[in-house]
Amino acid sequence: MRITETVVHQADLQRTYAMLTNPDYQRLRCERAGATDETVTVEPAGGDALEVTTRRHLPTTGVPDVAKAFVGPTLLVVETVRWGAADADGEREAAMSLDLPGTPVRFMGGIHLRRGATEGTTEQVVDGDLEANIPFIGKRIEAAVAPQVAEIVQLEAQVAREWLARG
Repeated sequence: MRITETVVHQADLQRTYAMLTNPDYQRLRCERAGATDETVTVEPAGGDALEVTTRRHLPTTGVPDVAKAFVGPTLLVVETVRWGAADADGEREAAMSLDLPGTPVRFMGGIHLRRGATEGTTEQVVDGDLEANIPFIGKRIEAAVAPQVAEIVQLEAQVAREWLARG
């Protein structure tokens, strides 16, 4: 199932990228999502590119019943974002994977940081495919999980607004 979500940040490209690659910001977004624990790593990936990895356990509250049988009371979520170097305009692309080890559910896609329509803003576009490789019920699980992905992106947009407002 294809998912595309866009968030507009009230900051320029450089400040938005600095936020998204800041370990403290990543920990805050994990905590706000309800993580019971989290591990964040930010490592060089050549030039000015970075790889950001978060590992967090989330309660399965809100997970559709059809999926709970596969995940249990908590869910390990491993998110890896491999940022490329900025282009001549300062825009960036990243490869993104969201894995749920021990389950047949995965999100693979990308993140695009682009200049916003209003000067001094940045559009963060998350675009990719959600797959639940489970015979007979995979499409049902994808349809049930997709709205939760949108909710997560909107929660992260709120965390980003608060982070950026701090200066």
